[in-house]
Amino acid sequence: AACSSARASVDANHDRESVHESVVMSIAASSSRLSTADAMKWASNFVSSVAIVMVNKQLMGASGLAFQYATTLCGMHFLCTMSVRWCRPRGAAAAAARAEAAKGGRELPQKKLLAFVAVASTSIISLNLSLMLNHVGFYQLAKLLQIPAVCLIEVAFFGRKVSWALARAIGVVMFGVGIATLQETTMNFWGTIVAAIAVLSTSAQQILVSRLQSEYSISSNDLLGRTAPLMALAMLTVGPFLDQILTGSFITDYYWTGESVMFLSASCLLAIWVNISQYMCIGTFSALSFQVIGHVKTVFIFFFGWLLFDIPVTWNNVIGGLVAIAGISYYSHIASLEKENAAQTRRPKV
Repeated sequence: AACSSARASVDANHDRESVHESVVMSIAASSSRLSTADAMKWASNFVSSVAIVMVNKQLMGASGLAFQYATTLCGMHFLCTMSVRWCRPRGAAAAAARAEAAKGGRELPQKKLLAFVAVASTSIISLNLSLMLNHVGFYQLAKLLQIPAVCLIEVAFFGRKVSWALARAIGVVMFGVGIATLQETTMNFWGTIVAAIAVLSTSAQQILVSRLQSEYSISSNDLLGRTAPLMALAMLTVGPFLDQILTGSFITDYYWTGESVMFLSASCLLAIWVNISQYMCIGTFSALSFQVIGHVKTVFIFFFGWLLFDIPVTWNNVIGGLVAIAGISYYSHIASLEKENAAQTRRPKV
């Protein structure tokens, strides 16, 4: 009997160890899959964002095809992005709805959807106006200020806690990007007001992308599919008239060629990819991480601009880019450690 009891005790201990081992292996495997998926999302957004900038440089540049109607182009981008909702396989929408209901998802209120579209439209319009009213150096500075703006909004209104280590990493990234991009800056009253609106609305739009997905348990593609038609309507209604003010000509005055149609089509197709990957990245991570890590695209845009369009690269671009990449690497390392520590605290004890 004693022997049987001892064997039972050994077997029980062995079972507990096996369970513990399997749990650890399962968590490790899940973490590995998550890391691979995360890397693929960032890579997708990086490649598509750099590619669309290069295509748009040729499409919109004065030395290229001189299609200067930026706001109308954004409307065309969202018009094409509407295909995200239409191209889902038959029955996928119902399956997605059932999955959302199973996760406790709620229907996204129309008021919040319209509020998001208003914020996003304000972001696009104010960014274009800011570029018109401000010197390019001040415009770049305003875009750089989106990082602390996102951080402050999340801390003030959503209770996010930012560690000193993350704050230091953000500071290094801003310093590096500042060296690489900032030129002589001049300010004017209306330009500053519009730039401030652009910073706040763009930051709020990216935060809302993340919050709406998490609050209502909807996928990034579903949110994009719901907002794209309204964004297209808003941009194509306002865009041509705003572009006429900015450029002095209406879009119907543009002389189309086969080459310009080809580059416009490429821009619209890439915009679908950019929008899908952006909503995925913000939904998976956060608006703050998207802003910080996203600045690596700025560094590579300099490189490809020099490679493809002979745009001069200065030592400021090189040194600032290296500092920014170091800061982004440090930020990614700290964010990964904090995410891992948070996961360990939530891990069930076996």
